[in-house]
Amino acid sequence: MRLSVHLAFAVLAGIALSPAHASAGDPEAGAKAFVVCGACHSVSPGGAALIGPNLHGVVGREVGSVAGFDYSPELKAVGGAWTPERIDRFLADPNAFAPGTRMGLVGIADPVERANLVAYLGSLKAGGPAVAAAPVPDFGDDWPAGPGQAETGVLCNSCHSLAIVKQQQLSRETWDELLVWMVEEQGMAEQIPERRDLILDYLATHFGAP
Repeated sequence: MRLSVHLAFAVLAGIALSPAHASAGDPEAGAKAFVVCGACHSVSPGGAALIGPNLHGVVGREVGSVAGFDYSPELKAVGGAWTPERIDRFLADPNAFAPGTRMGLVGIADPVERANLVAYLGSLKAGGPAVAAAPVPDFGDDWPAGPGQAETGVLCNSCHSLAIVKQQQLSRETWDELLVWMVEEQGMAEQIPERRDLILDYLATHFGAP
């Protein structure tokens, strides 16, 4: 009996000290690391989807469950809830977690960075600890100031360089058609009407037809 008790304590100690449980992560550091993720994901309560779904409340949420977002069938088939452990596995290698997923991230090898990101995502809930917001991405001095700058920058800069956007010189109507194509053919999330109009106005004003 005494040997069994000793073995039980040894097992518990091993669990407590294992890498998966050794670090709870730093949500403040995770907020800073999330800058890159913010190009595709919004985190405000009820925020619109960008390239990817809104991540507010993602910890504990059912996988592939944000209403109106077009998830890949492979990810929806995973089922279950997003636990911290599952999010860590997904961040480490999305395609290994859900082969065929549309998630473009290759994977984050650093377990500390993943732990920080998981801690930050865990703070994004009603009544969660106060954590400084992720810094707004800096799109560079050449990204013209004006209404819609941040929204357009986040949407376009996640997949394209500013130089490519500037080369288009499209009318507002053609920009609109391009956004429709991106949603229907490339899997980009549909933008709410107010945000879509803001983005189209910005693109037509600063990168419109000459």
